[in-house]
Amino acid sequence: MPPENPAARRNPGFTLVELLIVISIVLILALIAFMFTRRAMDRAHTVSCSNNLRQIGVGLTGYQQENNGYPSQNSGITWDRAILPHMGYLGDRSLVGTSPFRKSAWAELASVVKPFACPADRKPRSQDRFKRSYSIVPWTTNWSNGTQFRGWKNRPYNKGVPLSIVDEPGRAAMVVEWHTGTESLENLCGGGNHTYHDRGGPDKPEDTLHGKKQIVLFADGHTEMLPFMTNADFVQKYWPGVLGTVD
Repeated sequence: MPPENPAARRNPGFTLVELLIVISIVLILALIAFMFTRRAMDRAHTVSCSNNLRQIGVGLTGYQQENNGYPSQNSGITWDRAILPHMGYLGDRSLVGTSPFRKSAWAELASVVKPFACPADRKPRSQDRFKRSYSIVPWTTNWSNGTQFRGWKNRPYNKGVPLSIVDEPGRAAMVVEWHTGTESLENLCGGGNHTYHDRGGPDKPEDTLHGKKQIVLFADGHTEMLPFMTNADFVQKYWPGVLGTVD
């Protein structure tokens, strides 16, 4: 009887070590694919967010040209709602009123409010609230925010700030990312219209929508991706030349 070949008795399947190696390779490839997919998604979100802000810029520019000033803080409606007709929405301007825009009552407005929501904004909202990701910088809505004025006391000066007071539109931030949820458009700005809502605590870069950066719309219509910075640093660097005087 011929001797038995030891190789014939070997298990033809994978050994444990070989199986672990295969699993490790698969996991590494999956991680690489996930990283590439995540980066591609982040880039897509950045492009979409920039387009949103440019569209908002078109609306603000149209409003400013027609009214010789940006939407006033005391106009009765928020800036985003005031510029809708200049963005190609709500041709019937009587709709730009003061009644709340809830999802349950205004479901058809989902496409209208889309430009005001960054796709990277994952902050949860209540079921009946539209998503909002942007806030206007205060100098655009009120003469007293970053501007100087003179004249009679209690004069009705707050009719909206014109672009002509800005010496450097390319360095004057106009709309920034600030994720918030609201039940109605008139409450969009959270009561303050501010760039960052300061509650007295430390600054939190993780609150930004694009890593530790955010996209900013400037008064000349261009957008930039900027690193997170404190309120004071932001005001000092990106509110330059907003020193016009109201006669």
